[in-house]
Amino acid sequence: MTENGAMSAGGGAGDVAISGLTRPAGSPTGETFHGLPVLDDPDHPLVPETDHTYVDREVRDGSSDVELAGRFLADEEYALLLTGETGVGKNRLVRQLCARTNRPLVRVNFGSGTTYADLVGEYAPDETAEETRIARVERLAEDRDVTVGEAAELVGAEHAFAFTPGILYRAVEHGWTFVADELNAAGPAATMPLHGLTERDGRLVVKPTAEVLEPHPSFRFVATMNPPRYAGTSPLNDAFRSRFWELSLDYLPPADERRLLYETTDLRRGVERDEQVAERLTELAANLRASYRDRDIATPTSHRAVIKVGRLVSEFDMAPAAATKQVLETRATVEDRNAVAKAIDSTRWA
Repeated sequence: MTENGAMSAGGGAGDVAISGLTRPAGSPTGETFHGLPVLDDPDHPLVPETDHTYVDREVRDGSSDVELAGRFLADEEYALLLTGETGVGKNRLVRQLCARTNRPLVRVNFGSGTTYADLVGEYAPDETAEETRIARVERLAEDRDVTVGEAAELVGAEHAFAFTPGILYRAVEHGWTFVADELNAAGPAATMPLHGLTERDGRLVVKPTAEVLEPHPSFRFVATMNPPRYAGTSPLNDAFRSRFWELSLDYLPPADERRLLYETTDLRRGVERDEQVAERLTELAANLRASYRDRDIATPTSHRAVIKVGRLVSEFDMAPAAATKQVLETRATVEDRNAVAKAIDSTRWA
């Protein structure tokens, strides 16, 4: 987990300096991906790269997670809320949808330190104060049909400050997809501007400028949420939660997680040792997740952790049991370490 309030962009081409970026999302091409319009600017710096290792999962009546999430995201009446355990792939799903439809993507990791200014913006000292003041005076004189001198008096000391848009403001204005990651870990100050924005025909109310911002047609709002039992989280208000299409994600079953291992590590299909490692590792992960659901242990086993084990075995030439302990036992809580170590030791790796 990143620090509270941490921001990131895209997902495939590395970090992008968002503060000075004003490039809007592309225009619809007329094509769709599971109902979600494809945009015409695949080279936008905030568009993530397509994840060719992504493994779709069935979530409802034969529909895959990508298919159903795409349909929900295409619906302008509601925002999209993805729920599920940590490491289940919520953000990866959003990145895949944005990559397949050329949508610029920005993400804020919500927490107690996330502020209104982070999201919407604030006034700050203006490095080009004099130029800004002159422009404001001239505009005010024209708008109010007063002299330049009268307009200058009205502007007063405000010329020393300029409004700096926050990341949510920029996303709304330019049509980017905004992900509120771990939304239920945020305080009231951070969620307050989201209520009006997620209403039907919602707008972003910008208090510092007394502005009501109309969202760009391509703007999309996505929230992710871990179960409320996670430390620092709380249930969402029912009225707020009703403004979302909600999609719950679970971990991949062992057979699909093995496919993920073959796609993301050097473990190889058709090699007896590699297939045995992949089978034992994914069965172990499924057992640990069952223990977690039954509250026997408090440490979840993410797909990221399983991939790390696969890489240690296939790229670092580490023995399967040692690699598994290096990842799963190390990250377990102190109370869980004995139980996790016992589960690893009881696995027949060979």
